[in-house]
Amino acid sequence: MHVEFIFCIMKLRIKNIILILFIILPTQTYAQELMPALNTLTIAPDARSASLGDAGVATSADANAQHWNAAKYIFSQHDGGVALSYTPWLKAATSDIYITYLSGFYKYNGNEAIGASIRFFSLGNIEFYTDNYEFLQTARPNEFALDISYSRRLGKNLSGAITFRYINSTKIALQNINPVIDHTSNIAADIAFFYQKPVDFSFAPKSEMAFGVTVSNLGNKVNISDSAGYFLPMNIKFGARITFNFNDINYLSPVIEFHKSLVPGNYKYLNSSVISAAVHGIASDLSKTACIFGVEYSYKKLILLRTGYHHESKTASNNSYLTFGAGIKYKNLDFAASYLFVTGNRNTLIDNTYRLSVAVIFGSSRNKWYDYDL
Repeated sequence: MHVEFIFCIMKLRIKNIILILFIILPTQTYAQELMPALNTLTIAPDARSASLGDAGVATSADANAQHWNAAKYIFSQHDGGVALSYTPWLKAATSDIYITYLSGFYKYNGNEAIGASIRFFSLGNIEFYTDNYEFLQTARPNEFALDISYSRRLGKNLSGAITFRYINSTKIALQNINPVIDHTSNIAADIAFFYQKPVDFSFAPKSEMAFGVTVSNLGNKVNISDSAGYFLPMNIKFGARITFNFNDINYLSPVIEFHKSLVPGNYKYLNSSVISAAVHGIASDLSKTACIFGVEYSYKKLILLRTGYHHESKTASNNSYLTFGAGIKYKNLDFAASYLFVTGNRNTLIDNTYRLSVAVIFGSSRNKWYDYDL
């Protein structure tokens, strides 16, 4: 979402100013730090990953893998599935901002799979006034992204995937003091790899370990008010998981992940190419790497309990938080819910965020030991 506002000409409601400051403006900070545009693309859309502290790169395959790591689809125990998620966003500031996410996949053989998703982000109503507080009009800006992925097995325990993304975002500019509503489009891609292998422990036979890596949102710059444009929220994610299958009734699955922005913080890279910026971003600002730890417990593969911790340093957003969640499986239906509790910056608007997800899976399970999805 991008917005060009001239505050000396127009007056906005407090809610609108909060939205612009916290969501929309993809400009540098007062310290001349370069920030990406369309940063809302990085918000966790589903309840399962959200309840694990926003971990999803190395978790077991589910219908929402499209956002995290599409390569996981190859290792799904089902032929396909569809999931729908809903998140009221920044509800401490307003009640009309939300994210909906519809995703699904289909494995048409044991070595290939396709996936697709639609992500819709609504910023609610934004009211425009003149400098004399005379009402002009109301706009309802939004952003949506359409993803299509292709996954393929690269080895017995290794898979890879590529995802293409079309992004459409509202752009609000001023022309003769009047707001002009426009739309802008961008193309981006994700590259992902996933490794999963069964392992045996004396206390947990037929367990498994997994590793995942994803580089996401590699694409053309977002043009806002200058010719250079701003980078998409390019990032790289690493993750590792081990699932202890104690017996037919219980399993415990801890996961650890690291998320790092590929957009270099130094504002001097604004005019760099996307590839050049991503290369510099890998090694720069390592203190801004998010560290995530989550744990999932399953009872009879019917009731699932989840918790996680997401840590970001003060040099980054200082948005460290605890997450909790639960899931219920009933026949071919999966239900999941999550809750976020901020522990770092207590003034952040993401505190008390909840998410809801429901999924329908189809196709018989190929391995009773690893029968879990959402």
